[in-house]
Amino acid sequence: MFIKMSQPKKRAETLMFSEHAAISMRDGKMTLMFRVGNLRNSHMVSAQIRCKLLKSRQTPEGEFLPLDQLELDVGFSTGADQLFLVSPLTICHVIDSKSPFYDLSLRSMQTEQFEIVVILEGIVETTGMTCQARTSYTEDEVLWGHRFFPVISLEEGFFKVDYSQFHGTFEVPTPPHSVKEQEESLLLSSPLAAPSLCHKSGSINLPAPITNTKLPAKLQKLTGRDGISAGRDGMPRKLLRMSSEITYSLGDLPVKLQRISSAPGVTEERLQPIGSVLAEERSIPKLGAVDAMSQSVTDLPPKLQRLAGGGVGSGGVGGRLDGHLPPKLRKMNSERFTGLSLK
Repeated sequence: MFIKMSQPKKRAETLMFSEHAAISMRDGKMTLMFRVGNLRNSHMVSAQIRCKLLKSRQTPEGEFLPLDQLELDVGFSTGADQLFLVSPLTICHVIDSKSPFYDLSLRSMQTEQFEIVVILEGIVETTGMTCQARTSYTEDEVLWGHRFFPVISLEEGFFKVDYSQFHGTFEVPTPPHSVKEQEESLLLSSPLAAPSLCHKSGSINLPAPITNTKLPAKLQKLTGRDGISAGRDGMPRKLLRMSSEITYSLGDLPVKLQRISSAPGVTEERLQPIGSVLAEERSIPKLGAVDAMSQSVTDLPPKLQRLAGGGVGSGGVGGRLDGHLPPKLRKMNSERFTGLSLK
């Protein structure tokens, strides 16, 4: 007789579920909620709760699946499905991208057909037998934008449970859109969503080119007011002038002239007389000629110019210079002209 009265079926009748399930915001997330309670003073050992969604659907291949079963996560990953059932508890299912209700909205719920099956299992403390209680919620029993009334209050240092408000709900502000629609609208309104949307679409938005207005004043003067363009136009004006002026080849010049010509500001016009002078000097013997000597008489000291006789303007300067100068001065004069020509 005692065993018959202590059957798990009788114990399951003392486990209570709320008449409705509710969908509203909780901790900033859209959440499906329902209540479960224990009417007896005896404890349920290792109580565990599971939820199944029964819904017909059609696969992309065209196959129709009646009463397809999908799992609703009520805390399996965090251990929240293990209940310590000493007071009424609110079971929550967070609606996210992994939830079957990801596309569910207030409008679509009026046309959807589904049923949520809740299974509560545990061990009776007095007998050690396994007990199971079940309930279900159809689409008509799910209230959008509702929240449960609190049933636990603190009175005189003790917690009091009011089971008269166990099934009671009240309306709260809740978006009528689905979680998917809310996330898409948030991405479109956020300025940081552009890179992610471009990545999904397969296109890449490059950053806008930097204009001169963002550069310091000193760099704006170097780059010019017309901006920076590709190729040679992207070089500053000063560098463009230097690159256009230094267009000659330095390989044919002596080492000393290469060092001089590599200095900034040396132009082709300044190097052209040097090249012509070198070409003329290559055709003139190193010991000196009459024309070179006559053109360089003005470089001699005044005493040597008087000895040369007649100055620069006379016609036979070269002949009189060689004829009237002593051999020692003539040798010194030829060495001087040779040194000038080599320089």
